[in-house]
Amino acid sequence: MKPLGARLRRLLPPGAVLLAALPLVAPTGAPAPGAAASTATITVAPTSGGWISRGLFGANLLWPYAAGGSFDPRTDAFYPGFVSLVRRSGVSVLRYPGGTTADSFDWQRAIGPMGRRLPNEPYGVQNAGQLLRGTVRDGPVPSVVGPDEFAGLLRATGAAGTLVVNSATGTAAQAAAFVAYMTARVPRRHTTDSASPGYWAQLRAANGDPRPSRIDYVEVGNEQYVSAEYGWRSGALVRLGPGAPHCAPAEVPTCLYVFGGTTRFVGQSVGRLADQLPLASLSTGRADQVRYVYYPPVVPGSESVTVNGLPWRRVARLGDAPRGARVYSFDATTGRIAFGGGRHGAAPPPGAPIAASYESGPHAGFVEFYAAIKKMDPKVSVCATEGGSTTFLELMGRRHPYDCIEVHQYAVPTETSLPLTAYEEALMAYPAAEAAQLARIRATVLRDAGRAVPLVMTEYGQTVRPMPKADPGFILSLDESLLVADQLRAWIEARLPLAEKYLLTSSPFLATDPSAARGPVLARAGKVEGVPEFDPGLAIGSAMIAGPGPRFVREPGALAFGLMARLAGERLLGSATRNVPVLPLSGAPALQVVAGAGRHVVRVAVINDSPVAGVRAAVDLRGLATGRRLSVEVLDGPSASAYNTALSPDAVGLRTRRLSAPSGVLKWTFPAHSLTLLTWS
Repeated sequence: MKPLGARLRRLLPPGAVLLAALPLVAPTGAPAPGAAASTATITVAPTSGGWISRGLFGANLLWPYAAGGSFDPRTDAFYPGFVSLVRRSGVSVLRYPGGTTADSFDWQRAIGPMGRRLPNEPYGVQNAGQLLRGTVRDGPVPSVVGPDEFAGLLRATGAAGTLVVNSATGTAAQAAAFVAYMTARVPRRHTTDSASPGYWAQLRAANGDPRPSRIDYVEVGNEQYVSAEYGWRSGALVRLGPGAPHCAPAEVPTCLYVFGGTTRFVGQSVGRLADQLPLASLSTGRADQVRYVYYPPVVPGSESVTVNGLPWRRVARLGDAPRGARVYSFDATTGRIAFGGGRHGAAPPPGAPIAASYESGPHAGFVEFYAAIKKMDPKVSVCATEGGSTTFLELMGRRHPYDCIEVHQYAVPTETSLPLTAYEEALMAYPAAEAAQLARIRATVLRDAGRAVPLVMTEYGQTVRPMPKADPGFILSLDESLLVADQLRAWIEARLPLAEKYLLTSSPFLATDPSAARGPVLARAGKVEGVPEFDPGLAIGSAMIAGPGPRFVREPGALAFGLMARLAGERLLGSATRNVPVLPLSGAPALQVVAGAGRHVVRVAVINDSPVAGVRAAVDLRGLATGRRLSVEVLDGPSASAYNTALSPDAVGLRTRRLSAPSGVLKWTFPAHSLTLLTWS
């Protein structure tokens, strides 16, 4: 077995430093948690660091599976209890239709009356059964939480919206129309021009909602630097779109993202509508079967279709085909392949695999998406999702506009067999490393764009896998919520305009209780005989609100989020610490601090990242004019790995004390694994 120090290093993010391999050992001059030392000091200064954006307190909402169990199909509405918890958690922005789930989402299938909607495929062919292998049902999913429902949720919660438009399998025209459907005002005079924003506003009004929604940001695709999300760009290059320079082979995916183009697929399995799983490519043997290529449109005349490895012939009309002929008809715009039923053309034999070769395109790139979206709504900020790529920045240069750059940062510890306290401490090294990465990206953007382009953090948190073996439910834990608080502090200090936590809601518990009327009974994993165990596979993300409805539980992440959201819209104050114990693994101070000032109020958020030791500190506000009423709210629980369930909804909770405190210096003990919000008013 490797030495403990070597195993600990694997947990740390790039740039983090391993100071010690054993607990409670600190570098010279810095006290370890629990060690005797000079009194720790937190100093808050009146120096202004700008304003804390309200957009920092956003979260991701995924459309599939009734939005993680938050939507009631019986009433075609979000559960009132869910809406209430979203508001109480301080969520100010919602991202839709998700991340990877947006890269195969056709929004027009998901609007209007439920009975007329078509299904959507939630993950796309590259991701089906891959990202969440064996944990959720793939294939066609009812489009019950569509743009209409999302708009309703924005109004019910008072949140603004972020849209992710589909560049992997969709078109620039579809993306622009989606934005117009959400944001345009209904025109005074009826229009039949689909290039007009009013056309799509009329459609929205016809579907029951004349009011536009507030959408501030639009992302062109999700994580388009990840090969699994390339979509049509995953094929072999045929030609680049207009305006593209010569690109080296390694640069081709990015060149295609920027300028668009055409790619070729050979022997690719076909699918059904919204179904790209392997079984969908097999013939049922029935008459009049229909299949689709994955990435339309198709260059006319470029396609060929095989059944059981044998070529079949395209005909203009199946009705003119002779009995039993091995033929098909094809629609190049939609990629639809139709077969006969015996009388006019043969039906493919049962179990036969059906495949297609074709040229996919021409497709638009970011440059065209940007122009099309801005034409529909000039006010929205259009974000690139290849922004971390040096190639992207060089290609865009100072010629092609973009308003913002999508950034995703996750804590991904890899050594899962360590003691839980070691895992917990290593986790807390990530926010500092992530802040350093943001600074590097900003510097590169400034160099290539010649201007400061805003970075937007549209996903962050801790990845679902791997989890520590000591607690597979750690993704919901108090410690995970402290990571979120630390990350929010980093985003505040980095002056980000937008940040969206992954994930707002999911249903991470097994439904094994036969007495449950609807959905799973939420229970602490394996602690009581007969109650459901935690299933990490179903924890699609670190749920801030655990469902499904009608019963919901606010997890520690939502409680921490709500406390930090009190700082929204306030003036960022300067803060510094002295003599604060350090975490022995990462070398980071055990206490992390961020402070803000509003009208007649001063708030100081203090995160104690130590999983084992409280820290007593003097909070010095002598440079500020503060009120004499002090509210102390503490998020804490029985252990750093504790989380909430329906049986124990307050295992991790908030404790509040109200004191009469003079301004100046406050001495306070910050418990281990806790978030404390001090509010003077």
